[in-house]
Amino acid sequence: MAEPENHTLVLLREIRETVGGIARVQDEHGQRLAHIETRIDEMHESMVTGPGLAAHADIRHDTVEKRLTDLTKRVERLEQQK
Repeated sequence: MAEPENHTLVLLREIRETVGGIARVQDEHGQRLAHIETRIDEMHESMVTGPGLAAHADIRHDTVEKRLTDLTKRVERLEQQK
């Protein structure tokens, strides 16, 4: 005579199966979130670097312009002394 199946074991097997499915979905979501975080980090770096380079170029332009103005004034003074 076959023994009746333990109802507790049946429920535990169903729970294990359900938890396994949830774990797989959670792993998939974790991978997707990691990809999204990487993309956001790349965009953040681009947004910070781009304006930073533009601002640096502007400062460099101002510096060169000031030096050119100073040199022009020096040349004019030297020409007046002759």
